[in-house]
Amino acid sequence: MKLIVLLSCMVTLAFALAGWMVYRSNIQLMEDEISKQFSIANEQALARLEMSFQEVNRVSQSIILNPSIEQFLRENTVPVSDSYTEFKNRKYVEEQLNMLLVDAPSIRSVFLYNENGEMTVLSKTGASGEPGTEDLTRMMDKLKPHRGNMVWGRAEAASTIDPDGRRTVLVAARRMLNEKLIPYGTMVMVMEESLVSKVLRDLTENGSGKVLLLEPMGGMLYSNTDQSEMEQLLQLTKANYPRYVKMNGITYLFVRHELIPEGFTLYGGASLQEIQRKNKDIIQALAFAGIGVILLSALLITISTRTLLTPLAHLMQGLRMLRSGDFTVRVRVDSGDELGYIGDSFNSMAEQVSELINKVYLAQISQRESELKAIQAQLNPHYLHNLFNELYWKLYSNDQEETALLINAISEMLKYSLKSVQTDTTLGEELHQIRNYIKIQTELFTGEIETIIQAEESLLNLRMMRSLLLPVVENVFVHAFRDMEKDRVLRIKAFLLNEALHIEVADNGCGMDQETLRALTEAEAALPEGNKTGIGYKSVLRRIQLVYGPVYGVEITSSPGKGTVVHMTLPIKSGTLRSHEEENG
Repeated sequence: MKLIVLLSCMVTLAFALAGWMVYRSNIQLMEDEISKQFSIANEQALARLEMSFQEVNRVSQSIILNPSIEQFLRENTVPVSDSYTEFKNRKYVEEQLNMLLVDAPSIRSVFLYNENGEMTVLSKTGASGEPGTEDLTRMMDKLKPHRGNMVWGRAEAASTIDPDGRRTVLVAARRMLNEKLIPYGTMVMVMEESLVSKVLRDLTENGSGKVLLLEPMGGMLYSNTDQSEMEQLLQLTKANYPRYVKMNGITYLFVRHELIPEGFTLYGGASLQEIQRKNKDIIQALAFAGIGVILLSALLITISTRTLLTPLAHLMQGLRMLRSGDFTVRVRVDSGDELGYIGDSFNSMAEQVSELINKVYLAQISQRESELKAIQAQLNPHYLHNLFNELYWKLYSNDQEETALLINAISEMLKYSLKSVQTDTTLGEELHQIRNYIKIQTELFTGEIETIIQAEESLLNLRMMRSLLLPVVENVFVHAFRDMEKDRVLRIKAFLLNEALHIEVADNGCGMDQETLRALTEAEAALPEGNKTGIGYKSVLRRIQLVYGPVYGVEITSSPGKGTVVHMTLPIKSGTLRSHEEENG
């Protein structure tokens, strides 16, 4: 049953994934096509706007370059004594402005200001009046950095037909320059929003589209959005396009085009609500189809897996018995296919497991016997250490202090050697055991030897491997000083250099030849027969290489009759003492 459910889930997942990919591909194709078509429409609308703006610029240019109008505005800056001449000139200017309004019906009002900022001539058609003072001041401020270029903006103008007596209009203004580019006044034109809205009507059809037109200085010239939507669009003016923007729960695809060189920028947004509705229908169709496929797949899987489930049930039963501890269980194999191979493998595995259990049981018994023997072997040295300790206190209490100290040195070295070689020690402890060894050697065998041990207090707590120096010092007594009876000097020095711990063991003994030196330092070289200290020394080299790596090691400098210097390089380690396995693990 679980297998049927699993296979059904796999089919469902595959169908859902394929459906999702088809759905996303369909959405992407539709959105790409809409983006392409809407981008073309947006660009065409901007081209039509360019023609309207150029028409406004053309008719205004005809007024600005009229010498009679220039003369009238210049004369109007000072009082004129001849009233008839002034009336005649004003009448001419008004006729020219009226012709402009007829030639460009989109322009509703024209205001001419002289250089003193005084309105000299007014000509208008329709209900729009003069823009408010604040709007005019803002337009005049925009004109300051320009010489002859037209600037655009929005304004609130008086209206005789709107209920609140005001209406939003478009305002275009420019400085009036003659042919010699000498300013003589300012021209302000008022236009209805229909100049722009009728051109952008295709982009806002059915009220589902959004548009935002910015004038060259970045101010909003026209938008069919409310205040909140307009603020949201203004925040996106520097974003990458095309892009998706969500407004009032509806997603819009926005494109952007800029009119060069005039500088107008048009943002157009197409609603994706209809696409989203169609996509929901597609999702519902895919869901119903998916349910049908799942039911059909479950039926087919149930029928086709009957021959598969029966052998698997036998195999499961055998596994349960094997898990309970019955390793004699075997399953029946009725076919030579993959299931038959699995059955044969199960029977072979059960037999091998039974054999391995018997082998492991016998091995555990043997291991326990070995552990008992090892524990017994360790008990004897511990008893010996305790015996030396009792002997020390006996001699010390009988005023045999020298002998007691010698016994104590032997006891400490025995206790030190009982600890596992895998456990680290400190440099200070290793040097202490060297002193014990030298004391035993000089008291019992060789006589006085000048010993110099140099190690700063800060180095004594550094960690190192146990019993690294003892084989080297032993080699000094056994070989270097074997034929010397006086003037024997042993120097041990520890210091830090190049982020490593360096230990030198130097003597003035007999030294060694190159053959012996090579036998000690090369792993493959054989030692002279009977050289047991050499074996211990080579074990020191091997331990350093195994534990610390090839960066660290030992160097030997020696020549016959001139002594020997053994130089060890070890890593700087501090902290709690622990075994090498714990540290490397």
